[in-house]
Order: sequence, then structure tokens, then C-alpha cells
Amino acid sequence: MMRKGKLVVDAFGPSIEGPAEEIVNDAWEAETTAQKIKLARKALDIDLNAIDAYNIIGIHAATLAEKIALFREANRIGEELFAPLMDDTEMAWWGYIGTRPWMRARHNLGLALMEAEEEEGATTAFKTLIVLNPNDNQGIRYLLLKIFAQSGNYAECSSLIGLYPDDSSIEFPSTKLLVELAKSKSIKNPDNLLAEIDKSNSHFLTGLKKAATTGKWPSRSASEWVTFGSKQQSDLCLSEFRQAWKRSPRVLEKFLLIPSIASLRLT
Repeated sequence: MMRKGKLVVDAFGPSIEGPAEEIVNDAWEAETTAQKIKLARKALDIDLNAIDAYNIIGIHAATLAEKIALFREANRIGEELFAPLMDDTEMAWWGYIGTRPWMRARHNLGLALMEAEEEEGATTAFKTLIVLNPNDNQGIRYLLLKIFAQSGNYAECSSLIGLYPDDSSIEFPSTKLLVELAKSKSIKNPDNLLAEIDKSNSHFLTGLKKAATTGKWPSRSASEWVTFGSKQQSDLCLSEFRQAWKRSPRVLEKFLLIPSIASLRLT
């Protein structure tokens, strides 16, 4: 087996071109998992630099250790082959289809490391993606926000939120509230922040109060599609950030003491 994929930069941008590209494309489109893996392994028999072949096999790997090993190798190959371009601060990495296999591999590695509770490694993987793709088409900022909030790294939470001032997803204003409650004895004028949360998702504050008073938190939804502003979205955020909210009982206690929250009726 040989490493044949090489960095090519042309009118379509940078990419890793090799003889296994068509087989990798067929693997993505295969109907069954077995067919996907078979074709991906065939691609690697031809070219060990076929980054997306590692992604395909890794996604369907039986063990977490195997996932991490495969994604690490895909990421190593990408770092090595794209090294000549890494200092180009003007390059829109996600804007070129040819860079995406490596960016997918780095995303997948971060997710696998999160699952393995290796937060430092996951943070490193994700921070690189934010630098390369500030527009964050992959939604990396929400994963980083979760890591920072769970570890009590509120300075990093605030810095990350500051990078995306127009982000209106429920994760950002709700985490701003979490940070304010964690950093101060009480929020003197919480109405603006609560209004921001309510505007993003009208179900969240009720859901958080219910979780804080009953100790029963929503479970993660199995659905891949979540409608913006829906109760399902609120439940997903509460489930994902549960550890961050429960990290200090005083945070939830202070939340329940906010007058408008104290008078909020649960349905």
C-alpha cells in the first residue's frame, strides 16, 4: 500500500488528489454500512492518503478507541499535506470542497475525544477549526461552548460568545446567563438577558426552572432535525448543558431567586 494523494492547488482551490477519489465517492453513496466500509477499505488499499476513507470507516467503527485512532490518522495526513497553506490567514478553508475531508476528520476527532472525556484534545481540535473557518459552518462553537461551560471556564465562554455577537441560538444567551450567575452573587438587572433568551426560545426558561426545581432534566432527542425556537430545541440545549448548570448548586439557586423566574408558572 502506498501514499499517493498529494496537495494540488488550482482554480478550484486546494485539495488532496489521488487515485482513490471515485471509490471514496462511491463509498459515501453506498446503501449499506457494510458496502461503505468495504469500499473505503478498498480506497485505502490504493491510497493511504485517502482522508475521507478514514472518516467513513471511523464513523462506523465498533469501538471508541478505533474511531479515535482512525480520525487521528486522517487528521495527521491532512495536517502534513496542507502544511504549506497553514500560514495563509486569508484563506477560506471551508470555501473549498477539497479541504473538507480533513476538516471533517478534525471535527470527527474532536467529537470522539469529547465522548472519551478527553476535553483538552477535543478543545485543541475544535479551536483549530474555528481559526481556519471563523464563519463556523460546522457548528464547532457550540461544542466548544459546552466544553468550556462544563469545566467552569467562564472566561473562555465569554470570549467565544464575543466572537459571534449575532448568534441568536439558545445556547449563547442561556450560557451568558449561566456565566453571569456563576460570576456574581446575583444579577442586578436580568430582564434584558432573560428577554434575549425568551426571544431565542420561549420554552427555555420554563424548562430550566422545571429542571432546577424537580431535578428532572430532559433527555437528549434522538431526532437529527430540531426546529429553531421549538420545545425540542430547548430540551436538547438543557440536556447538552445539564452538567454545566448542575456544576454548582448555587447557580440554579440564584436563578430561581430572580423575581420574574420565581413568579414564572410551570405548565
